[in-house]
Amino acid sequence: MKRLRLLTLCTVLVATSIFFLKKRNPTTIAQGEGLVIKKEWLAINTNPITPKKDLRSPDQTFLTFPEWYLVFSPEEQAHYFKQNTSTSFPFVSHIRQIWESYHIVNNQIKDNFPPNKGYHLMIWVIGTSASVEYAIKAMYEKVIGRITDTKSVVTDEDKFNGQFTRDYVDFIKDKPWYEFNFKSRIKTLWTTTSFFGEHFGRKMERKYILTSELLVKYVYGKLIGLGTKQVYEEAQPTTAVITNDGKLLYLPRYDKFNKSIVELARDDKSFKEIAGNTSAILLTVLVPAKTNITSDSTQIVFTQPIASDNSFKRIALVTPVSYLNKLLLELSKSNIVVEHVFDY
Repeated sequence: MKRLRLLTLCTVLVATSIFFLKKRNPTTIAQGEGLVIKKEWLAINTNPITPKKDLRSPDQTFLTFPEWYLVFSPEEQAHYFKQNTSTSFPFVSHIRQIWESYHIVNNQIKDNFPPNKGYHLMIWVIGTSASVEYAIKAMYEKVIGRITDTKSVVTDEDKFNGQFTRDYVDFIKDKPWYEFNFKSRIKTLWTTTSFFGEHFGRKMERKYILTSELLVKYVYGKLIGLGTKQVYEEAQPTTAVITNDGKLLYLPRYDKFNKSIVELARDDKSFKEIAGNTSAILLTVLVPAKTNITSDSTQIVFTQPIASDNSFKRIALVTPVSYLNKLLLELSKSNIVVEHVFDY
C-alpha cells in the first residue's frame, strides 16, 4: 500500500510537470526580441519639477502590468462566468500570460533603470500565489469539476461565483485584494443558495470548492495584509501630473486615473510630467483580434489574445509622456477604448 501511494504521488508529479512544462506556442506575443522601445524614450528625467514627495520610479509603469494583469484576469473570468461555468475556463493560459508578460516588460527596463528589487519581489509573490491558485483550479476542474459540469450557468452556486467574481474585480480596481471581505461571502454562499434542487451533485460540489476557496483566501489575505504593512509604506492615493502650461494636478490613482487622464487629453491638455517622469508610459487597449494599431507616437510592446475569447486581444503600447495626449486622442478617434494607463 505504501509503495502504491508513493507511485501514485510520483505519477501525479510527473504528469503535472509534463502538463505545465510542455512546449507550447506563446500566449503573449512580444513585438520583437529583447528591447523594442526606442532607447531615447527611456531617458530618466534628472530635473523633475514635480514635488519630491510625489516622485515615482519610471520603471514602475512597466512593472505594474503584471500586478494589473491580476485585475484583468478575474475581470475576464467575471465576464466569462455570466454564461459559462468556471470548469471550462482556461486557467493555465492565464498562468502563462502572467509570466510571459513579466518577462517581456522586464526586457524593456533591465539595464535601463536602477534595480527595483522591492517591486520585483512583490511581483514574484503575487505572481506565484496566482499561479498556484490557478494551477490547483485547473487540475481540480479537469478531474472533479467536469464530472458535475452543467456547461451553462444554471445552479445558484455557479451564479453566486459569477457575482462574487464581479464584486471582487470592482473592489480590487482601487483597493488591495486582501482587504476584500471573503468571510462575509462564505455566509452569503450558504444563506442565499438553495440546498436541494436540480443538479444536486453540481450544487454540493460547488458549495465545497467555493467554500474552500473563500476560506483559504480569507486566511491568506489576512497574512498578506499583515506582511504588507510591515514591508511596504501605505501607497499614495493620487498621482501628480504637470500639464504643459505648468499646472500641477493631482489625479486619482489606479483605475480612476484612466478616466481622468483621458478626459484631460480630450480637453486638449498635454502632459509634461507624470509622477515626475517624462520617459515612456505603458497603456493597454482591448480590440477585436483583426484590429491593427499604427502610429508614429507609439510602440507596441506585446499582444495577448484573450484566452477565453480569441476574437479579442490586448495590445500593450508605450509612448513618451509628452506624446500621451496625442496617442489618447488618436485611439479615441478610432473608437478604441483604453483598458488602462499604467501610472507608475
